[in-house]
Order: sequence, then C-alpha cells, then structure tokens
Amino acid sequence: MNIPNKVTCMGAIDEIQHKLINFFSYKTKSGEVKEINTSYGQKWENMKTDNQTINSIFAQVDNGDGIVQAEELNILNKIFNYIDKIFNKDEILDENEIKEFQKQLYNGTITLDQIKNSSSKQQTPAWSEGLDRNISTIQISNTTSTENLELTKELKAIGEEQGFNVESIDSGIDPWIEDSYIRRSDGKLYVPYHNLKDNYDIQSETTFLSERGNENNTGQGRVATEGTAFEIKFNKEDIHYGTSYLEGGNVLNTKLQDGTPAAIVGEGSISKSLELMGLENTPENIDKVKKQIAADLGLASEQVTFIPQHEFHIDMTYRPLGNGEFAVPDYETGLKILKELKDELGKQEAENTNTKPNSMTPLQIKLRKLDNKIKRLEQLAADTKNIREEANDYLEQAGYKVVKIPNFTVNDRDTTNFMNGIGGTSAKTGQTFYITNKAEYPELEPIITKYFNDAGIDKVYFVSTRKALSAQGGIDCLTQEK
Repeated sequence: MNIPNKVTCMGAIDEIQHKLINFFSYKTKSGEVKEINTSYGQKWENMKTDNQTINSIFAQVDNGDGIVQAEELNILNKIFNYIDKIFNKDEILDENEIKEFQKQLYNGTITLDQIKNSSSKQQTPAWSEGLDRNISTIQISNTTSTENLELTKELKAIGEEQGFNVESIDSGIDPWIEDSYIRRSDGKLYVPYHNLKDNYDIQSETTFLSERGNENNTGQGRVATEGTAFEIKFNKEDIHYGTSYLEGGNVLNTKLQDGTPAAIVGEGSISKSLELMGLENTPENIDKVKKQIAADLGLASEQVTFIPQHEFHIDMTYRPLGNGEFAVPDYETGLKILKELKDELGKQEAENTNTKPNSMTPLQIKLRKLDNKIKRLEQLAADTKNIREEANDYLEQAGYKVVKIPNFTVNDRDTTNFMNGIGGTSAKTGQTFYITNKAEYPELEPIITKYFNDAGIDKVYFVSTRKALSAQGGIDCLTQEK
C-alpha cells in the first residue's frame, strides 16, 4: 500500500496537525482507485468512503467526539499496517482483500482491540503446514542412531540452501516429537490431555464409524500413556492444555483458499476424545467433541474439517499444499506406476545373461518383493476405496481443491512414503520446497518429483528415514517446525 511520509508524519504528529497523511489506496467495485487521507483534527464525517468495512473501522476508532485525535491517528496507523502485513504487499488494496479483512474481524481471527493494543512489531501470520509458511527452524530428536545422524546432516545441508536452521533437541526415548504437541494457527502450543488415571488403556482399539459406515483407524493413544516426548521450552502463556485428545500426526494445520486458518483432523481423534472425556458415542456427544477440538485448536467449528481415516495418522497419507489445496493419496495411480516399474525391471532381468543356476540375482529378489508389494497394494486400494472417497468428498465440501498424488504405502511400516513430509516457502530463495523420505525403490523418486512439481512445489528433497519408516514414522513425525 502507498503510505508516503507515514513514518515522518507519525513521528511528529503535533507539528503536522493540518498535513494530510495518505494511509493507503484502495479500489472500489468499479475499479476506481481512491485514497484514504486523514490528519490530526480532521472530522470523521469527512473521511467517509464507499466501503462499509473501512467506515466501520473509522467509527470504532473514534472516541465519540467525531474528531481525529492524535492517539486515534496512531491506532489507524496500526490497523492499516496490520492490513498491509497480512496481505504482504505494498500496493493498492482491492475489494476482495478488504472483504478478507472483514472476514477476519467477523470470525475472530483478529479484533480491532487486539490491533489497537498491539506493539509496533510485525503481526505474526497464521501458521499452517502448507507451502505458504516460512520455516525458520526445524527441530529434530537427538537420538544417536546412525540414520538419525545422517538425517540431521542432510537437513542441515537443505537448510543452508533454503535458509532455515536445524536444532537438535532432547526427546528422551521417544523420537516422534511431531505427535507430542500441535502448533496452532495462532502460534500457541496445544498440549494433549495427559491427566489420566493409572493404567488407563487408551491405546485399546475402539470402533468408530464414519457417516457412511466406514470404519476409522483409531489406533492412537501413545502420547497419552507415555506423556510428553520432550520438555517444551515455551512460556506458560504460550501453551494451551486441551480437554480433547489430539496427536500431532492426526491434525494438519492448513488454510482455506482465502487464507483463513483451518485444520484437517482424522476422525480417530473424535473416538479417543470421547473415550477420554467419558462420553458415549452419540451424535450429540460427537458434535460436542468436534466443537471442543475446534476450540482447543483456536478455530471456529466451521474452520475444522474431520475426515474418516484408513491410516494410523492422517499425516502419513495426506498433506496440505497451497492455500485451499490438499494432497490426497491416489493408490490407483501408484499401482499403475509400480506395474510399469516391474515391467521395466523385468526387461532388464531378461537381458541379464550372468545368472547362476539355483540362485537368485539381486534384481530377481527386487522383482519378487515388488510383485508382493503390488499384490498387497491392490488389496489395500480395494479395501480403502470407499473411506478415501468419503474423505475426499468432505474436503471438497469444505472448499478444498483435492490434488491426487500417487501413493505406494501398503501399511504404516512401509519404507516407501512420499506423503509424510515438510513443506514451505524459502525466505532465502523464494522457492517452495518439500522434504520427504527416500524410497525403497529409488526409481520412484524422479516420478513423484514431477507430480509434486505439478502441484506447485519447486524443489523436492529426499532424506534418509528408511529405519524410521519401518518403525511407523517418516520425516514429518521426527520433526517440529517453527
């Protein structure tokens, strides 16, 4: 936005009582550009615009005398600084952007009182796990396994290129630091409910059916029984201790197309929250738990979308992309790609003349494993088709564009998983990037790279997490970002 002389003027407000200050320019519905000008001593009634949102801001800032006072001018400065920062631009506001600001006021993402009482420092943008976020630090467990040391080294090299730091933290015996808390869109930390009775077996399997009768995977509860995986080094006022039960891997913070903060939550979290809160599985109690989960995440109910889940945690098979875009698992295309790989490897084996009698070559062993994987993936694709289609429907009904990405993951210990990863936009290079897991079949990496490129990701990295994947977690499970 155009704010000429703003700093100078605001620094000497008493000396420039009659000098007009251009706060910003905006476009009307007809496309006409208008400027907002004010000065100390100007009357509010002379500042009326043809935009009700802007008029509302002026009216709420007025202390009741109808005249712009010095403090009110400072508040206006804060408000328009805020609008400038949430849209991250230095140009004319259009009608849609003003409507978005009005929406944030309406849904409580921000209030005028919060802006009035804010310091002059830049507002913190809403946090999501999509490609829009600027990651400054990736935290990783300091477990001493050889693979983890290699992984840390690889992350540091990527950080050098894309401009983030890598911090090794003490996670005790549990490396899955993603699950232990959730960074809400407002930056606060949601800590799962831990005040359980002794020997409370929350990890027991419970049956939770979706609206269409699909059975959710509800095998969660590890964080509740084992406690927080590591010491959370945050101020107490920055922590929210929840009443519902959520594990980080089953919640994906994202944004809607217009930038509104949102979240996707697996329905297994409803089941575990009902159990912990001592509530029967009834439609009324399910609605109560959904509202509590939204409140714990600092969001309105309509900003949280619950999807039925066929996987242990939804972060193993789903991933936020750009605002309003969500990557979903496509097993059918994954099968097609695996079968093409099998055919190619089969041709290579047929041309191999160095085989020994009564022994299998490494390529033959690889082909046998691949054939077995294809058969198991075919069964999984058939078994999960209905629940995946239901999840996709809910995402689309919530306003998300569903982006299908080939999936090759047979179970939660599969060592080929590209959907579990870390995405962001580099403040250093301006690139969108995605860090995911090296594959059991390296031939798949250039293929999946093209799919992610087509989904808006400039640079894709593959890191050493094969051992972690075989223990039920990939790179996203091993890290926390800030």
